[in-house]
Amino acid sequence: MDKPRPTSPDPIGELYAGHHHWLVTWLRRRLQCPHQASDFAQDTFYRVLTAGHYDPPREPRAFLATIARRILIDNGRRLRLEQAYREELERSIEHSDQAFSPEQILQAIELLERIDRALSRMKARVRETFILRHLEGWPQDDIARHHGISVRTVQADLVEAMLACDAAMGMS
Repeated sequence: MDKPRPTSPDPIGELYAGHHHWLVTWLRRRLQCPHQASDFAQDTFYRVLTAGHYDPPREPRAFLATIARRILIDNGRRLRLEQAYREELERSIEHSDQAFSPEQILQAIELLERIDRALSRMKARVRETFILRHLEGWPQDDIARHHGISVRTVQADLVEAMLACDAAMGMS
């Protein structure tokens, strides 16, 4: 008869101790940068810590890799958003007699960071719906098919996301 496996008083600590090195190596192969790999590994464990109730997964490496992939995707989206902002800023400077002041640029960056934090706190589907609509330009019916939900649900998700962004910008 199998003995029940004893539960650890710190299952996340065991996850970290048993798989942190593996995760950093896994990320290093994808990023080609040991510093970024370490940062993303820490972000991965931070997400595990802040996610709420934690049940040790059967496949901890697959679990960690999934979270890390999502963080890499979110980071890529954030970098594309920043790049689009910089390009738009450069275009507007070219068409303007007056360049933006450093204070205006700082305010815009801080605003983007607040929106990024608001996006990171949203439910995954709401966040992805917002990104697909407003950054990727997808029509609502394509988003609905992608998620397997109704257009009305897509609209509700977009409203929820916009309210969160408005709150992040201090508009409500």
